[in-house]
Formats: sequence, structure tokens, C-alpha cells
Amino acid sequence: MAVESSRGDVDSFAALQSPTMKQASAVCLLEFYYHMYGTGVGELSVLLQEGSRTTPLWWRSEDQGDAWRRGKVLVGRTPHVFTLFFQATRTFSQLGDIAIDDILFLNCSLPEPQDSCPAGVFTCSNRVCVEQSRVCDYTDDCGDGTDEADCEKQGYAEHCSFEQGLCSWEESEVDTPGADWTFQTGESAWPQRGPPRDHTKNNGAGHYVIPGSHLTEKGQTSELLSSTLLPSSNCTVRFYYYSQDEETASLTLSLRTDQDGVDDTVLWTRDSSQDYSWHRAEVILFVPVNSKIVFQYKRGDNHIGLVAVDDVSFFKECVHDPNNSQLPVNPPSSVPPTNPATPTPSDPPTTETTPTSSVPPTTSPCTFESDQCLWSDTSEGVNRWQRQEAGNHTVPETDHTTGTGYYMAVNFSQSQIEARLQSPALPSLSPYCQILFHFQMRGKSVGSLSVLLQEAEGKEVALWSRTLTTAPQWRPEHLPLGQHLQPYKVVFRSWAGERLSDVSRAVALDDISFLNCDTSYQPPVLSAYACSFERDLCGWMRGAEEEQDWQVMSGPTDTPNTGPAGDHTTTTGYYLYIESSAPSTVGSVAQLKSQLLPPAGPQGYCLSFWYHMFGPTVGSLRMVLHTTQSRLGTLVWYRSHTQGDEWRLAQSHVTLHEVHLVVLEASVGGEAGDIAIDDITFTAGPCAPSDLCDFEESSCNWLQQADDDGDWVRGSGSTPNPNTGPDYDHTTNTATGHYFYLPSSGVDQAGQTARMASPLFPAGKGVCLQLWYHMSGKGMGTLNVYQWSEEGGQVMLLSHSGDQGALWRFAQATLQLDRDDYRIIVEGVKGSSDEGDMAFDDIQVTSSPCPPPGHCDFQINLCGWTNVAMAGVDEEDWLRGRGASPNPNTGPSVDHTTNSSLGYYLYVDSSVGQWGDRSMLFSEILQADSRGYCLTFWFHMYGPHIGTLNLYRNDRKQHASGGAADVLWTESGSQGDVWLEGSVYMDYTQPFWFVFMYWRGRAPGGDVALDDITIHPGHCYNTVPTDTPTPTTDNSLSVWLGVVLSLLVVAVIATVLFVLRQKRSTNLPEHLENVHVFDLSNGLEFGRESELSFFNTLYDPSSDTAEFRGVTSDA
Repeated sequence: MAVESSRGDVDSFAALQSPTMKQASAVCLLEFYYHMYGTGVGELSVLLQEGSRTTPLWWRSEDQGDAWRRGKVLVGRTPHVFTLFFQATRTFSQLGDIAIDDILFLNCSLPEPQDSCPAGVFTCSNRVCVEQSRVCDYTDDCGDGTDEADCEKQGYAEHCSFEQGLCSWEESEVDTPGADWTFQTGESAWPQRGPPRDHTKNNGAGHYVIPGSHLTEKGQTSELLSSTLLPSSNCTVRFYYYSQDEETASLTLSLRTDQDGVDDTVLWTRDSSQDYSWHRAEVILFVPVNSKIVFQYKRGDNHIGLVAVDDVSFFKECVHDPNNSQLPVNPPSSVPPTNPATPTPSDPPTTETTPTSSVPPTTSPCTFESDQCLWSDTSEGVNRWQRQEAGNHTVPETDHTTGTGYYMAVNFSQSQIEARLQSPALPSLSPYCQILFHFQMRGKSVGSLSVLLQEAEGKEVALWSRTLTTAPQWRPEHLPLGQHLQPYKVVFRSWAGERLSDVSRAVALDDISFLNCDTSYQPPVLSAYACSFERDLCGWMRGAEEEQDWQVMSGPTDTPNTGPAGDHTTTTGYYLYIESSAPSTVGSVAQLKSQLLPPAGPQGYCLSFWYHMFGPTVGSLRMVLHTTQSRLGTLVWYRSHTQGDEWRLAQSHVTLHEVHLVVLEASVGGEAGDIAIDDITFTAGPCAPSDLCDFEESSCNWLQQADDDGDWVRGSGSTPNPNTGPDYDHTTNTATGHYFYLPSSGVDQAGQTARMASPLFPAGKGVCLQLWYHMSGKGMGTLNVYQWSEEGGQVMLLSHSGDQGALWRFAQATLQLDRDDYRIIVEGVKGSSDEGDMAFDDIQVTSSPCPPPGHCDFQINLCGWTNVAMAGVDEEDWLRGRGASPNPNTGPSVDHTTNSSLGYYLYVDSSVGQWGDRSMLFSEILQADSRGYCLTFWFHMYGPHIGTLNLYRNDRKQHASGGAADVLWTESGSQGDVWLEGSVYMDYTQPFWFVFMYWRGRAPGGDVALDDITIHPGHCYNTVPTDTPTPTTDNSLSVWLGVVLSLLVVAVIATVLFVLRQKRSTNLPEHLENVHVFDLSNGLEFGRESELSFFNTLYDPSSDTAEFRGVTSDA
């Protein structure tokens, strides 16, 4: 529903009226969404109408931004027929429409009668059950008013609604003169001095008290004092407060033992929430000597907001002085400390709402076997935490401590109001302090459980939250608390789910303890946190925010064609992994958390671990550092999709100078995507250097050249210019990793250059240069890489121009000058605008030869071919494998290159996924060439349920405009257990790329494979087979000898290829095992999520006649 400001006159209004409602419960809540955007937006308000009286409940004015925002207000107990109005008022301007949507009433029906109420619970006349602590508190919880009747006869003599005045409350002699509290009605005080309604009557005719208005300066106070209380050990005061005020002002409740108030003990502080509802507070106090309760309001930076107090009542245990005697001028010398004795098990449960200094702080463990250990329920609604004994008819049926003991549980009712369980005030603790608790969440509509940290000023910080049902076992969770300069509290908050009729739902807590909280605690040395998982988790902890868990495993995982065959340490030992098959669900996350670690020190430390990510539907693995002070998480390492069937090394140099913890987080990508980790180590100082330069620690002795026009910049995250440059580095795939980039500027001239030179390489070292580059932006220039010899020789190794797409791309080139010492020169040539930030990362010179351009036999890696790295574009990845398929009666048993089970090929696992699932494989970008290109490949399609394999040609302009890719070749169904050759000639006038896409068949048994892909300029020259003449004589011996000789030749060739493959695979990895969390031999996209897909732009050519350079191989 919307109101157009172009209609109506200035200050005219539009109203939307609700249906007539007979009455509402005390916890009736109105929730809605509103949109107020524009320079001339007027006011939106919610009004309650009972008979002829209209009471404002909620209001907003002026521009609230171009977004839908949630509004909520407690309607409260309304015993008569009423309606609600939304009213929108127009201003002088026409630039400001107002809209509302999704109006919802929550918990507005009256509570339901019960057959009987438990012992100690008040039974209303209408058979509704009400907690005893909510009797005679000026809220009609019963719905018939019987819980608020005859309160004096029940012993609640001291209570005041302020309808007839201040009752026994009195002015203070030590606050700001003339700033006395006064009682007002909503109709007289609103909107300048007080809220529009009181709590007692819930309308504008009711009374409340507000601070004095003569507070003109910051820090001035207004106080309201109770009558004198005599000593007692368990006095509880309840009241309601309304707060729409600035955060620099304060409202507190204190215990005063002398007239001057110097030694007041603050028992309660208003929280920072500011809304349109009355809030209930309940405070327990120990009264050691004659004392008074003091409400004190202290003015902040600006004028007084809408602050009020109403309906104050005391429990029966509070003892009031009938003479209301004055407090002494000075406190007596024999006054004992104002801390209460520790409650005994016979003490009744206590409740409070915010920090109470009269309760002694404690970090002792609590099993709830004898009492609540000073943990208290501070819920304001009907949902409450209660101590419960385990039994056959309870949920859960057992406690965590003994199986037959006690735990805390939420007594869910027909309400979505939150329930809160709050700790006592906790003192300043060790920076390594953690809280450990055990919990269960049961039922189809269990809602949520959250853990909050409530600071001294009332601000709450969310530490943890879970919304998923647990298995019927107690789950542990560890959360860091850290060190605090002032006392604080921990709050467990639970919200009910939407299905209020679900009687099986339950949220329960047990065995809460605090670990490493003593201020004298000293953590062990970092090496103590290393773990091979051979015996246990070595102090690492599984996170419980979701149901997915890291599991200990030895040998292969249960799901075929994914996961490792053994651990990394010994191949026969143990490792951790996440199970991706059912009942795991896509997107579920498993966390492994370290203990709180000390600051990293001046040199930092190197955190290393080994990971295995192999399968057609692998999710992601990330490493995050969390600090206890800022409570921020920093992503420092990330991988997604299949990474090959091998263990890989991940490393990160940690330099945090505060207490922190490490979180390894794996997510499920699909039913065949197991992820494993092993052998976590901590080493003092930076990670060991390698031949690869990733620029994480420094520039690796690469130097800026002085005879150019600018400099390359070592950066991280996004570059300063929009619409260009990377957002992440290539090494770690995070915003904290480093790379070098050449910034572009509107004042630069096209053609200006910046050059960086590598350290000097000795003659003969290395034969292949490899690097990753990023060139994205409409004003992109040219990236050139040269080999420069000490004798003055120079040769260009590779060159790229124009927009190459918003992703990191791989390039390699064969070194050509091998007689002299040499350097590598990376030159950036600036383009035409400030959208031309180019970057490079992960550069190295290897001793393994570069493969021929456009050729891949998959013996080492995927060369320049890549799987799609974007969710939703396809459903499965192509896998690199060898030998027979793990699925019966489908797939090849040998590769095409070596014709043996030792050779590698690419394949799609048909045992995973659904009919029609797609697996895409992309080539490198091919520049336009007047000769065209020939693509030759070998394919294998064998099985009862083979789908369709297509080869496409695509380019950026075509799929950016929504056009379909051109199908160049297609094959469907089983073609026999043989390798077959396919070839396609492509003559195209602009840069393009090839795409293989396999569509899965109806059922498992449809594996397809590719091998020996070659792309070269020019036409395809297929040799036409000739008929072999039939021999005229039968010479069986000659035939037999020919077959034997042929087999020997094949065996020799296979052996030579195998030795070459072994040589290549042993040469390359020995340089790559020390790589800082990156393996250049892998052709998969490890940079930011690739835009290389049919549905995302990849390449915007700067020229349709770009020259093809045969000496480069882009990934």
C-alpha cells in the first residue's frame, strides 16, 4: 500500500484502518515494513483508537533511505474493542512517497486455559497459568485481570501506578535544583516531554513519572527516591520504563545507604534500545542496612528525550520502614559490604534485566544440579527459561551432566517473544577466556538460539547463533570472550519458530563453564597447537553453529570418486574430513576452531596445513582469523571446486598483534565433494621462501625501473579506481593477499610505461616463465613481458592488450636467452582512461618446459583449460583421473596418450547429479587469426546412459547480448569402449573461446572423457584412410610375428612416455610443494569467482584484428 505525495494539499493525510478487534493480550505485537524515500517525505504514524480516544503508538518522519525497513511496536493489553490506523501526512513537497507492506500481528490472542497449573504457579480465574513473579506487576497476564486483583491482601502493599500521584516516592536533596520528577499523562506530556501513553491503562489518559525539565547542561541529574527499606536478603523490585533518548544520557536504578549518595550502588542501567514500547525490568537486591531505591536520570549532550517510569512494585520479601526514617548523613563504620550472600539451593529463582553489581561476579562452572548458579531469567514475555529435571516425559529426556539431573530449558508458549537467560556480572578476565556450554535444539520449528555479550553500558554484541535442529544429543560449543575492562554479562537468547503449535520443540542448555579465564593464565607455545589427528584433535574444537561436522577418518571416505585414499602423514593414519553425501545438504558448513592463540610477535608465524579437495561437486574451504577485541573475522585463504586427487599445501603468514583464533571452514557443494585436512603446523617467523614470488611478504627483490614514466604499486583488495583492477590477489584469493598493479589515471597519457625488473637469474637457470595477470577495464592498455640479458640482448616473451575480463588469467612462455645471466622485465603500457588498472601475481621461472601452445594431454594438469568456478552456471566439474572409472560398465580404462592405466585424462562422473546436469570446460581466449584455428581432440563415450557432449564457440559480445553459443560439434549416446577423434576448424574475426559441455544422461552409467586436445592455427588436415589390400596367402606365422612386434613397439612407446611423464611430474612439483598456498601447475581458476561462463561477460576486445602471438599460452 502506498501514498503518492503528488496528491492532496500540505498537511493532508491518508489513513488505512485495520479490522475491528475485540481485545489484545499484554504481549500483542504489531510488525510491518515501511518505505519512506524522498526529500519531501512527511510523517507515517500508527494510531490506536478505543472509542473516541486515539493514542499514537509509533511514528517516523523525513527521508529514511531507499530501502524497506522493519517497524514494530508493542500494542499491549487492550481489553476493549479497538482498531489500528496507519496515517501518512503530506508535507509541502511532492518528492516523498510513503509505502507499507507485510503487516503482521504477533501473540495478540489471549493465553489459553490449562487443565491444571504446576506447583508455585498462579492460577487465574479463567484457568490460565501465570508465573508468580508476574503477579501484581500491573500487567494483565491472565486476560481476565485476576493476577492483578487484591494485591494488598496478597502482601504486595508497596506498589505505585502514579495514577493518584507519587505514592511514597519523594524528591531528592542532592540532584540538580528544580529538576524534580513529576507525574504526567500521555495526553499532556506528548510529544515534547513524555510518551503518548502510560503502561497501566495503555492509553493517553494514564499517568507516569518523567524527569524534571530543568536540566540544561550535560551531566545534570534528576532523582526519585523510594521510601526507606529495612535490611533484607532477597528483595525484588519491578518497574516499567520508556526510552526514546540519546545514548549519552543515562537512566539508572541504585541502592543508596546515606543521604549524599556518594556510595550509591548501581543495580540497573537502561539498555541502548530505543523504540516505542514500555519495557519491563526486574532487579534483585541485597539490603544490608536501611536504604532507599533511587531512579536517576542524567542528561546527555542534547535535550531530554522521551523518558518515563511507571508501575513500580516490590516483592513481599522487601521490608519497608513504616516511619520512612531518614538515611544517615555518613554511612556507619560497621556497614558490611553490599554484596549478598551466595544463594542456597532453597533460595527462589531470581531475575534481572541488566548488570547488577550487588551480585558477586563468578566464573564458576554451573551444572544446574542444585540451583541456577546466579544465572537468571530476564525474559519480558511469557516464554521463559526454567530449570528442569530430566525424565521420560521431558525434551530432552536426559541432562548432560549425569543423564538424570537438571538443565535449563525454554517453556515455549503460544508466543514468538524472546526468552533470555543471563549470567551474573563477570569481572575483568584473561584475554584467553572462553565459555563452554552444551545445548540441544529439538523440533520442526525450534526457532533460534543466540549468545550475546552484554557490556557494562548495556550494549549487546552477538557472539553466536544457530537456527538448525540438532540430533538428540548434547552438543558442545566454545566461544571466545576475551578481556574486558568493566564487568559484563553473557546472555542466551531464544526465539520460538513460526509453528507455535509444535509441542515437541525444545531449546535446552547445560554445563556452562569458563575456560582459561584466570588472569594468571599463560598459553602454551604455538607449536603445541600443531596436529596430525593421529590421536585426537589436539585442542582444536568443532564448531556447533551448524549440524555439519568435521569427522575423523582413516583410509578412503565412504563416497566413491571423492575424498583422499589415505591421510597425508603416513597414508595409513588419520585425517579430518566433511562428508558431502546425504544427509548433508548443499551449503552446510563445518567449522574447526583453534584455541585462543597469543599475539603473533614481531616476526609473526607461518600456519601450514594440507588439504584434499577432489570430486565433481566440491564446495569451498577457507581459513579465517578472528580477534577477540575487535570481534572481526579476516579471510586469509580460500579455495573452491575440485583441486585434483592429491594432498596440497596451504600456508599463511600470520602477523596479528592481538589474541586471536584460527577457523578452518568447509562448505558442502554437492553429494560428491568431500573435503579433507591434515597436518596443521605452526612455525615461528614467515613462511619459507620458494622459487615462486607471490608478493605476500615483500617485492621478492623485484625493483622499479627509473627510466620509465611511473611505478607499479604493491596492493591488496580492490584497486582505488572503480570498474577495473582485481578485488582479490591470486595467491590467497582474498582481500588481504598482495599483488602488484599499475594504477591508471585520467591525467595519464596513453602509451606511458612502468617497468619492474626481477633479480638476476644465472645463465641456464629455468626454461619456462609462468605468471598470473589481471586486465579488466574499458581503458586497458598493454602488458608486455621481456627477457633481458646482461649483455644487452632483449626478447619479448609475451604481450596482452585490452580488456581480458574480470578474472586472473594464466600465462607462460619459453625462455629464449640461455647463454648469459638475465632478468625478467614486466612492462605496463597505459591505456586511454582511468579504467585500466592492470596487475600481475605469482610469477616464477621453472625448470620444466612449457607445453606446446594449445596442446594438453592432462598428464600434469589441465593446461589452459578451466572448469567453471561459479555456482549456478553448471552443476559438476570435469575431473582429472586415470585408470578405469569407479563406475561399472562405463568410462575408459586407459588414457589415449599412453594407452595405459598410468596416463591421465579428463572425465565427468555420471554417478553424481541429476538428468540434464551440465559440466562445462573452457579453453583459453584465442585471438583472431587470419588462418583460423583447428581444434583436435579425442573423446570416449561408453555406457548404457550416455548423455550429450557438445562443443561450442562463444565470445563476449555474443553472450553479453543474450545470443546462444554456436554449436560446432555434437555427439550423443554410447560410441563403444574406444577413444575416437574429433576435429573442428574455426575461422573467426574476433577473439573467442571453445567450450566443451556435457549434459548428463537419464541415469548413472554415462561417463564421458576427453584427452589429447590440440589447438593450432590453420586448417585441420585429416589423413584419409586407404583400404588395406587383402593378403592372397595365409601366412599365420608372419601375422603372429607382426602382432608381437607391434605389441613390443607399443610397450616401448608407453614406457618412454611413462618415464617422461614421471620426469615431468617429479620436476615440477618439487618447485610447487613449497609454493605459498598456490600451485601454478593447476589450471583451475583460483582467483576471484570467474566470469568465464555463458552468462557473464569475459572479454571486450579493444581491436577485432588483435595479433595472435604463438609464443604465449593464456589460461
